[in-house]
Amino acid sequence: MSKEKVGILLVGLNGATANTTVAGSLALKRGLNDNCEGMITETEIFSHMRLALFDQFVFGGWDVNPRDAYQAACFNKVLDPWLIEELRQDLETVRPWKAVVTAHDVDSSREAGNIIEAHSLQEGLNTLKQCILSFKARYAVDNVIVVYLASPLKHIELSDIHNDLSMFRKAITNNDESVSSAMLYALAAIETGCAFVDFTPNVTLKVPAIIQLAAEKKVPLAGRDGNTGQTLIKTVLGQMFRIRNLKLQGWYSTNILGNNDGLVLSMPEHRKIKMEDKLGVLEPVLGYNHFSHIVDIHYYPPRGDNKEAWESIDFSGWLGMPMSAKINWLGRDSILASPLIIDLVRLLEFALRRGDYGIQPQLAIYFKHPLNTSARGFFDQYTLLKNYYSEIEEPVPVPHKNRLIKESMTLDV
Repeated sequence: MSKEKVGILLVGLNGATANTTVAGSLALKRGLNDNCEGMITETEIFSHMRLALFDQFVFGGWDVNPRDAYQAACFNKVLDPWLIEELRQDLETVRPWKAVVTAHDVDSSREAGNIIEAHSLQEGLNTLKQCILSFKARYAVDNVIVVYLASPLKHIELSDIHNDLSMFRKAITNNDESVSSAMLYALAAIETGCAFVDFTPNVTLKVPAIIQLAAEKKVPLAGRDGNTGQTLIKTVLGQMFRIRNLKLQGWYSTNILGNNDGLVLSMPEHRKIKMEDKLGVLEPVLGYNHFSHIVDIHYYPPRGDNKEAWESIDFSGWLGMPMSAKINWLGRDSILASPLIIDLVRLLEFALRRGDYGIQPQLAIYFKHPLNTSARGFFDQYTLLKNYYSEIEEPVPVPHKNRLIKESMTLDV
């Protein structure tokens, strides 16, 4: 693959996951770390493909907070302080554009200082598109991926205005309250020819009008709700129970975390759709719904990005004898999520070059609520991913091992 730059625009640029994605990419590029664990695209099934390299990445994005990426990294406290200081000069150059917000955003976001003072939804959409076009021109990038990583929005019920593109455009003109900021980011991305990823539990990519526009513009999409930890375990063990013919009786999950995601999810109006995704994963994996399933999320500030989760699983086996399993795990939320973001960027950039468009079902393994596919179990999703990409004929560009970080790299930010 030639060395054209690849644009990565992150909505929620200063949030823990987005900021860790930027800082981690810089650390790998500069040789401060050489560990690509957590990236599926660094496994053998992709060794024959020409995927984008770190030295091609150009980062940008939007956030309601104007702090630069260095200040954000200090605030988020995900990475080691020494590493943040090593990256300071580069991180200080990464600053967010003003963000678009609507009534569906977190109240504190709507009161923040780094927001676009748009008088209408259409004005906000036009400003987002101008940001993307200016970014493309400045860095001479053809392929851009927009990744939505902002806080989960308040729940939105889809209605007739979402079903047809002309009706949806009219709703934007009329400042309809059923149009969210996330939908505007998706429209801005698609209308400017960018791929779009929704890593949140929002309904954005379930809007038929947005899917229709992506088909017209030949733009690939992926979503929804990144599958990073607790729910990932359920897709693995749930399929194991089904294969082994063990009957699930109940599954109790609880989480504690102290980052902004935990704070927002402590608010009932923002928690609703996240809980739907978490609670909805087991039934399609198991094939039945007569079991108890409880999920709790608790905001606990001392933990920051270091999430802890407990699982108490009750099931029955031969002769109906009761058994149980207990799982306790600790993981840094953003360290789990960031390599998946890079994977999705690489695979959607590849899709752009191939001319693929619409929802990419082969990427189901990355999401709690994957769209356009019935694959819900982890092993089924991995098979879907593996089979799809193994059929692509691509010459091997460089030896697979550590190919992302062994070349001389410069990251333009």
